[in-house]
Amino acid sequence: MGELQLDMNKTAVMAMDFQKAIVTGVSMAQERGVVRKAKVVLDAARKAGLPVVHVVLQFREGHPEVSPRNQMFSILKQMGMFVAGRDEAKIDESLGPLKGDIIVTRPRVSAFYNSDLSSILNARGVDTVVLMGISTNWVVEGTARHAADADYRVIVLEDCCAGITQEAHDASVANILSQIAEVSTSEVFLAALC
Repeated sequence: MGELQLDMNKTAVMAMDFQKAIVTGVSMAQERGVVRKAKVVLDAARKAGLPVVHVVLQFREGHPEVSPRNQMFSILKQMGMFVAGRDEAKIDESLGPLKGDIIVTRPRVSAFYNSDLSSILNARGVDTVVLMGISTNWVVEGTARHAADADYRVIVLEDCCAGITQEAHDASVANILSQIAEVSTSEVFLAALC
């Protein structure tokens, strides 16, 4: 993982699914200290003037966005999870959102699908997205795939990500993310901001 060259006028940092239920429910997130590392990245990004985008998995009461044909999200509907305004759907307070941060709501795996993320990034002239989140093998990989297909430069801060399991994380990084993104670390990213 070599050094990163960033155009500060065209780069946005995306913190994905750092929501209370996910942060506490994914043991790898605690084991790797991803929230602490993500906080350092977000603080530095804000100081450097980069857009900070929080992506959250969120639904309306009753989950009208979820089709019964959608196996994965039907489970969340049955459980009544991630309804807007509920505590489990809120962003971990240590990460924000702070004034000036942008919140994007996603109803599916990719942060781009059925959200206003593309419009927000395009309005700011962003062509590079720096991704971190929980979980590596779902929102990070899904968003990275979509971003790569849309011709964004994609950077994944591997140490600021956690998978459902270590095996799922490692497989996503080795088999998918390394093919469609620059896999880096928070340390390398922070050095690029100096």
